[in-house]
Amino acid sequence: MFGLPKEVTVEEPMRLSKTSVTTISLPSINKTWHFHPKEDKISSINIRRLKMPEGKLRFITYLSPGLPVKFFEILMHYLEEVTGRETYLIYESRWSGPPTDRKDPFTLDEVDIGFMCSSGFLRLVEEKNNFVELCPAGASHVHPKNDKRPIYFSDVIIHADDKAKYREFYDLRGHKWAYNDDLSLSGNLVVLSELKKMGHNASFFSTIKQTGSHLNSIQEVLDKSVDAAAVDSNTLRAYFREHPENKTKLSVMLSFGPLPVYPIVFNSRLPADVKEKITTALLKMVESPEWKSELESVGVHSFMSIDMSLYNLEAGINELVKGLSIKTVYY
Repeated sequence: MFGLPKEVTVEEPMRLSKTSVTTISLPSINKTWHFHPKEDKISSINIRRLKMPEGKLRFITYLSPGLPVKFFEILMHYLEEVTGRETYLIYESRWSGPPTDRKDPFTLDEVDIGFMCSSGFLRLVEEKNNFVELCPAGASHVHPKNDKRPIYFSDVIIHADDKAKYREFYDLRGHKWAYNDDLSLSGNLVVLSELKKMGHNASFFSTIKQTGSHLNSIQEVLDKSVDAAAVDSNTLRAYFREHPENKTKLSVMLSFGPLPVYPIVFNSRLPADVKEKITTALLKMVESPEWKSELESVGVHSFMSIDMSLYNLEAGINELVKGLSIKTVYY
């Protein structure tokens, strides 16, 4: 989360119909954060110093609120049931992966399992980080173009009022564009790659606005502050589940991809039998009607076997856009 200290306070989750309230204490800055999955609010309370007990599973997600925290809580409860280990979840909303200017929590041995963007994971792999290891199970998310594969897409959205005006991507030339952040595969890098294939670059758009998140990009299009944006397809579907009243106000013009699904990352220090048990459990999760229903509630078909070759998709995109920037205007 912050580059957490060795001593943290994690109080027992409150069980409320498979949701939990998790409290994380950070002694180094004299604060404790209280996380509620439904409210996604943070409140400061007094700290207590407790050492992390042995035999726990410590999770961290960098993918919320873009992906609903409910998804990660479902996995937390399921794996607690399967492994017999108590589980705890850290929710880091500021970055989509470990930030480059801080020691990552795997190296510091502060987490056991992480959910992050593929770009963040591949950076750690390229840096030869010996404490990260791909879990060979990846989620298959619901999407019209996804035939139950461990992939997702970049959905280009426009306001429904503009459907007649923007019929294809080229119609957006000279118009206002929004994206979440520079390193986002679905929000930016795949767009740069498509522009390059078309023989264009960032000057294709008249105005480019960095919003900070896919949810903010969605709101910019709804408000008509920009004409279009590329957003994570799973974030968009989660947004529609929470805000069905806005589904008719937005239109998906096209989808770029496929893109490799977000990796589940093991701390390599986890015992081999625990990693194997977790992987097998994820792959068999839909065999339980109860847990299959839980996955479907967050737009997930199932988990599928994957390996590092899946991320060759992203490597190809990164190679194509090397040296390009969405903020650069070329003449």
